[in-house]
Amino acid sequence: MTLLQTPAAAVSNVDDLICAVLRGDNPAWPWADEAQAITALHERAALHGVCPLLHSLLASSDWPAPVLQALRDRSVQQAMWELRHQQLLTQTLRALEAGGLRPVLIKGSALAYSVYADPVLRTRGDTDLLIPPAASEQAHHLLTALGYERSRGVSGDFVSYQASYTQRTADGGSHTLDLHWKINNSELLSGLFTHDELARDAGRLPRLCADALGASRVQAMLLACMHRATHRHNPYYVHGEPHYEADRLIWLYDIHLLAGGMSDGEWDVFVQLASQKGLRAVCLDGMSQAGARLGTTYPAPVLVKLAQPGAVEPAAQYLDGGRLRQQWMDMRALGSHSKRLRLVRELLFPPAAYMHGKFGGGRISWLPWLYLRRAAGGIAKRVAGG
Repeated sequence: MTLLQTPAAAVSNVDDLICAVLRGDNPAWPWADEAQAITALHERAALHGVCPLLHSLLASSDWPAPVLQALRDRSVQQAMWELRHQQLLTQTLRALEAGGLRPVLIKGSALAYSVYADPVLRTRGDTDLLIPPAASEQAHHLLTALGYERSRGVSGDFVSYQASYTQRTADGGSHTLDLHWKINNSELLSGLFTHDELARDAGRLPRLCADALGASRVQAMLLACMHRATHRHNPYYVHGEPHYEADRLIWLYDIHLLAGGMSDGEWDVFVQLASQKGLRAVCLDGMSQAGARLGTTYPAPVLVKLAQPGAVEPAAQYLDGGRLRQQWMDMRALGSHSKRLRLVRELLFPPAAYMHGKFGGGRISWLPWLYLRRAAGGIAKRVAGG
């Protein structure tokens, strides 16, 4: 059996094979053309963030040695990064705690050290930390004192609720922390979960270090479903290239593992919170996709309750909508004309330091010119995108 000729069909076949491995179906290697198939499998597995997972599940398979070696090489690279990342993260969390801050880990790193058998299996490029909004300046000073550099990005009171900090190590590695003081940059979504709420129910992550806190299993499940949905319109990056795909398999595998460990009591709380926060449809969609691709099972009453008719959920409307609808909904969520005007100003006129850093490398560094250059680039992208 050879790979089909059309790219869409080829991707579908490779993705189906990856899903079969992740489900534990123990599929046979189906292709005679090893070189082409190895390339296709490796590329898709990397995009889905599941190379180490595949390697661990195929360790005793009879797949061709070159296929397994390609996955092993990627897994070894991830293991080396993970070892250094854990060391840096431990030092950072201890320093933050000494400064009076107890961030809550969310998304990839929190799950890597809670629901995955080995953190290496949860591929990721950074660690997400949630702190109280009032602590962002203090956290900035603590992180820069530790040798982290804040990445260039837009900032303001409403345009962004996070900042990235990167530390480069002597071995050439790069380790990034995404520091959040609200759960999401969207004004509408940002208030769904607060630091205090997550910290109150957080559990310890002793496999990482004694100072680490991660979101509870119930809240992690809600966040995993919401995070997946945000990538319908927001890109994720692999080797610096943007990709748009809500059903990246590592995110569905997060849902799969979280669901597999939920108790009856946790499912009850999950359904209650999903209803309170207007995330029933978002959660049902993510859980359904995990079930379809990975064979994830759920208690029947949970699915029935999530599917019950009810009032329109703003979060679902937002995550289903296009960019213009999302911007309009974020504007409405701000609540006052003065805040809306400030957001417009922050969007149109980012800080001078950001503009000079991003656009100031040319012959003209006059700030008004840089703003015009940025606006022209945005218009060109919209025209090119239709």
